[in-house]
Amino acid sequence: MASPQPPQPQLSAKGLRAAQKRAQQPRSPLLAIDFFSIAYRIIPWTRAVLYLVAAAVGSYVSQLSLAPVYGEIPSSLHHDKIVSGMFFSVWLLKGLVRKFPVKLSALIPVLVLHTPGVLHFIFRYSTKWGAINGPIYTEALTYYPVLFLSVYAAATLMEFNNIVLDAIPAGISYAIFSIARSTIPGLLQNHIGSSWALTRCGLHHVLGGLYAALSPSLLLATTIAAIFHSANDNPMCILTPALNETLAAHNHTLIARHESNTGYISVLENFQVGYRVLRCDHSLLGGEWQRPPIGFEHMDHPNFKEPIYSIFVIMEAVRLIEPAPKSPNPKALAIGLGIGTSADALIKHGIETDIVELDPIVYEYALEYFGLEKNHTAYIEDAVGFVKREAAKSEDPKKYDYILHDVFTGGAVPASLFTSELFEGLSQMLNDDGVIAINWAGDLKLRAARSIIETVRKVFHNCRVFREEMPSEDIKEAKMDFTNMVMFCTKYTAPYEFRAPVESDFLGSYARQRFLFPRYEINLEKYWADIADDSYEILTESNIGKLNAWQKISAVGHWGVIRTVVPDVVWENY
Repeated sequence: MASPQPPQPQLSAKGLRAAQKRAQQPRSPLLAIDFFSIAYRIIPWTRAVLYLVAAAVGSYVSQLSLAPVYGEIPSSLHHDKIVSGMFFSVWLLKGLVRKFPVKLSALIPVLVLHTPGVLHFIFRYSTKWGAINGPIYTEALTYYPVLFLSVYAAATLMEFNNIVLDAIPAGISYAIFSIARSTIPGLLQNHIGSSWALTRCGLHHVLGGLYAALSPSLLLATTIAAIFHSANDNPMCILTPALNETLAAHNHTLIARHESNTGYISVLENFQVGYRVLRCDHSLLGGEWQRPPIGFEHMDHPNFKEPIYSIFVIMEAVRLIEPAPKSPNPKALAIGLGIGTSADALIKHGIETDIVELDPIVYEYALEYFGLEKNHTAYIEDAVGFVKREAAKSEDPKKYDYILHDVFTGGAVPASLFTSELFEGLSQMLNDDGVIAINWAGDLKLRAARSIIETVRKVFHNCRVFREEMPSEDIKEAKMDFTNMVMFCTKYTAPYEFRAPVESDFLGSYARQRFLFPRYEINLEKYWADIADDSYEILTESNIGKLNAWQKISAVGHWGVIRTVVPDVVWENY
């Protein structure tokens, strides 16, 4: 016996005619799409993209925040690998994470807004943790939890709830994050420090606000104390009297500071010993004695100005090379300024000098706090662009008798300023009888050192290399040979010598009396033979990534060296 059929809905005559009419009308493809279905997918994916972009900004800000304490390179040693591993771990484990009884996305703005205070507290452990582990431990307590929760929030908005199909949004999400992470530095770098919102502390609060808009909750009430601390007591966020009280206990005082496009820039003074230095992140760009040190009180005079680093004095020896340039009115180019020790000396000797400096704050501080002579021409721009532009000129090209190339900072050099293309451009700008001096600091036993030196010698065939001081142990037995050095090169191939300096060369400076004449020459062929290392590459624009990789070990070594120059607490408080 057939089962009874359910009753069919009945339409009125009017409803039936309306239905027939709709069926006969052609349907627009757009109308065929369910608007609400589109919105159902687009809105969550839009929120997911915002989470991923915010996480990418957080990655950049975290690295900025670590650089003054650990240096740019040590801070980034393991960052990308950990980020990638955590990213895909979230997608694989999100089913387990979902069982957590709290809405995890609500925790993100809380963590971000507490980060400046947490950083200020844990930076005091930087010496104990070291340059390699310190950044890992620090980000494990600050950025990595934020990244984990941001990726999880994005994953729950993009997922298909199928472990196979989820591979598609997982890949898309990582691509979004990677593109944002590679783009953001270029967008923000030249604006860092232009407003409070674009400082290290300010960016954490902007990010916290974005996350709060994405995940509002009552938990935000727990950030009130953290925001108050940032606004009133955290030296990372605001220059407070407490900062100089802390530094004063270690005989230092902070005179000026500013965040800029090359890092955290500050002027520090050691009032016990009597010198002043210019800091950029975890490095020193130069310094001067503000009064004669102990034992040299007899040198005190109103215009006392004595450099504390001999390497910058040695670079001035370009003037001592014979045969000297024949121009009666010599011109000089200084690439990289620091406090301006070498450039200032050339100006005082009556040499018309152009200065190329990327960081406007470095230039401003050199003028205001280190007395850089004002009768020069300054170009505040990237030296690579400057050299390419000037070397390509067919009419009225710039020509120089002396070129100073000094861009070392933070245990590393900008790789783009050590390519054969860059040195070819400088060669075109150097007069045939001119001299170029190139400063570099690093471990001579590493591949980076030989690659840089051989790249320079490929362009300038007549080079001599002098180190700042002799090593304290046997070079063959030593594990490393970290030193400051200057390469003096000419375009002509005839041998050259350094004339004996006269009183006027010293500019009344004891440091110049002692260090101006280069003393510790390196016999390169013998040195390379002694350490039995033939591995090097000529550096070009196509392989400069290798130099960045090679410098990682050198940067970690520099971190340890520079920690012996200034007390730990000075590096940890900024």
